[in-house]
Order: sequence, then structure tokens, then C-alpha cells
Amino acid sequence: MQQLSTLDAAFLYLESDDSPMHIGCVLTFEAPKKGQMSFFRFKRFIETRLPSSPVFRRRLERLPFDLDRPYWIEDREFNIDNHLMQAEIDGKYSSNQQSVLIDEFFSLRLNPALPLWEMLYISSKDKRQGEFTVLLKIHHAAVDGVSGEKILAALMTMDPNQAPKVTDTWSPEYPSLIRMASNKLRALATAPKELATLTKRFSRTLELSHQLRTRDGQEQPPYFFSAPTTPFNRKLESVRHISNAHLSLSTIKAIKNAHQNCTVNDVVLAVCAGALRKHLISVGELPKEPMVAMVPVSKRQGSEQHQGNLVSAMLVSLATDIASPLERLKSIQNNASTAKEYNREIAMEEMLSHLPAWTSSWFMKAYTRLNVARLLKPIFNLVITNVPGSPYPLYLDGAKLKTMSGMAPIVEGMGLTLVVTSYMDNLTISMTSNQTMATHMPAIINNMHASLEELGCALLPADRKVALSAVS
Repeated sequence: MQQLSTLDAAFLYLESDDSPMHIGCVLTFEAPKKGQMSFFRFKRFIETRLPSSPVFRRRLERLPFDLDRPYWIEDREFNIDNHLMQAEIDGKYSSNQQSVLIDEFFSLRLNPALPLWEMLYISSKDKRQGEFTVLLKIHHAAVDGVSGEKILAALMTMDPNQAPKVTDTWSPEYPSLIRMASNKLRALATAPKELATLTKRFSRTLELSHQLRTRDGQEQPPYFFSAPTTPFNRKLESVRHISNAHLSLSTIKAIKNAHQNCTVNDVVLAVCAGALRKHLISVGELPKEPMVAMVPVSKRQGSEQHQGNLVSAMLVSLATDIASPLERLKSIQNNASTAKEYNREIAMEEMLSHLPAWTSSWFMKAYTRLNVARLLKPIFNLVITNVPGSPYPLYLDGAKLKTMSGMAPIVEGMGLTLVVTSYMDNLTISMTSNQTMATHMPAIINNMHASLEELGCALLPADRKVALSAVS
């Protein structure tokens, strides 16, 4: 039995029918080298991988009125058939049918009475192709991007002929309501002392925050609730839409190497900023103030791979008010560096962990369900999260992974999330939005390629200007 952290629980409290709070991925595979892949074979393989993570067989136990954070407990009635589904598409219309299936799958909330994950196995009626697609979603309360990637790594292997054996020592436990209640009583007994400590720390943090932001006259990083309004910061709908831009990772690395002290993440942020700027100019809605991205920063150590969310929120100005691609990259590089330093000094997530459980519960529910977001400026404009993947080919039961893309939640007032994943030489920027905002996505995808090409033309010498982006 393990209690959720304040951040883990926040993802539960934010959830509504219009804001399902799971993260996920879309994996496409070639036919396996030996035999044919089928749903039965896929299910049998996944069953052998269940011991690789406790996420697969534990469910939530919540206290009445959410007076304390929920607990993870082992599901004594676990049945894998509740989590694996299958669909078959017609080869002639497979692309459109698969897109519809993907959007529908990620639009639906997970069943809170079961372990919070599902997979959809998609095959083609044309058995000669042998290719298949797997959709996976896991509640954000259970994993963040890094721990989710570790789960994927446990499902796949670099050896096409053999997956590492996993010893299954799982045995369901009986939840102890007495233990849960006693934990809450102990927390209540120490609450006054913790509140006094929290007040002092908060005061010191505000003072330090002001000093860091004004030290060089930069006013960086941005404050929460200071982002300008854009078309992506409006009312949500329940149906999700997933779009992908596929770019050349080697080109991005070449640009990174051509600009002093630059990182791959700096270049990716600049590509995204350039694409958003181009599109918002084209629709006449570019704000005068620069857009603000929330970039999650992992705080995970090697021994913490099975804990839920161990991240901190870093706000980065995307410099969308700067016309020059190179000057925009320089500004983003400086803004990201300042945000990283600020993030090291101001550990806001540690302070939040000391708040009473009921305060975060009520605030998060009010923000999502009472439309508080419409009364305030955006907390930030969008989320851009980068989860590096394998530079080597991966296999699932002998089937080679062809492409990988991700998805992450959007919430009221923040209707665009970009998930950046890499696999071999392919970097994919996956855009999670809803149906109305989906009309923007084809133009943004084209502008992602154009933005990368601009940076390449500005920084790469003529003899290194190879194909600046892959075909999407």
C-alpha cells in the first residue's frame, strides 16, 4: 500500500469528462520475423511483462470526500481482459480509420475502479501486411514521462529474438482502512506545526523568487498566470485530437552543435516557437507578449523508477515576439538556462507536498469543474515535454518498432500539449488538442518543418545542409 504524493493526487482532482488525465503513446510495428502477430499472441506476451511495473496490477483506494490523498493498493480481482482491447481496420481506408480510433481511445477516461491503464491492439484485415499498432494510456497519477518511458522499455527489447525474463512475485494485499485512518490522524496532529513551517518557507521563497527574477533586469522566468491569451487557451471539448510532426534528429543535433552551449531541448523549443509564431501570424492572433511554455523537469533518481510523478514545472518564455529565428533561439537558450537555475533554487513542488490534502483537492476540482480558468489569464500557454527514446531499434516479441509518438493531457484554459519523443533518427512532436483546435494542426505541422529549415539555413554551412526535415 502506497500513498499518492500531492502532485500525483492533483492529476486525479483535475480530471473531468472534458479533461481525462492520462498520458499515452502510439506504437507502430512491422510484422514479427517469426510467425504472425495476433491479438492472442500479443495478450500472452503482455501477460509475461506485467511484473515489470507495479502500475499494471494496482488500483486506487480513495478516502471519503478526499480528506486525504488516495492510496495505491494491489487489485485482488485483477483481470487482464479489462485492460486489453482489439480493433481491426480495412487496409483500403486504414489511415483514416486508425486516426479515428486513436482520437476516440485517448478521449475516454480510464475506469477509476480498475488499475489505471489500457491498451488497444489494432490490426489490418489484410493479413499479408502483418503490421500492427498498439495504443497505450496510463493515468498521469501513476506515471510521468520518464517513468512511462521505463515501462515501455520493459515491454520492448533491443534483441529481436528474446525478451529478458521477469520473475513474477506478485501477490495481492488486503488494504487496511485502519492504517489509512491512523496515517490521517498522525498528519492532523502535526498539521499546526507544519503549517507554521510552511508559512515561513513560503515567505522566504517569495523573497528569493523576487531576487532571482530581478537580478539581471530580465524578469525571467515568467510568473504563473502571466501568459497572453491565444487560440489554444479557450474552452475545451471532450474529444481529443492527436497530430504528429516528424523531424530529423540528426539535423536538430547539427544545429545544436553549431550554436555555442546550445542543447537539443533549446533547439526543439525554438522549432516549436517558430511554428507557433508563423501560424498565429497567419490567423492574425499573435500576441504582443511572448508565449509561455511549461516544461516539466524530471527530479527522478535511479531508485525511484516505480514512484509516480517526480517532476518540477519550469516556465520558459518562447520569445514568439522575436522575428529572427537565430535571435529567437538565442533568447530561448538564455530563458531556458535562467529557468533551470531558478528551478534549482525554488523547489515549489516540495512546498506543495506539505499542503493539506483537502486544499489541493478542492482547488483542483474547482479549477476544472467551475470554469475558473475562464476568469483568469492562462497559467501558461502550453506544455512542451521532451522524453528521449532509444537510438537503437526496439522489438516487441520479435516485431520491430517503426514509429513512436506520445500524448499528454490538456486541461481547461490550456488546450495544447506538445510531447517530444525520439526514436533512432526520428524526432516526433506530437500535438494533443481537441476538435476545434485540430483545425490549426495541419498548418502548425507544416510550420514545424519550415521553422527547422530556417534554423538550419541560419546556422549550418552549405556543405552540411542535407535534408532538413523528414517527410511527415
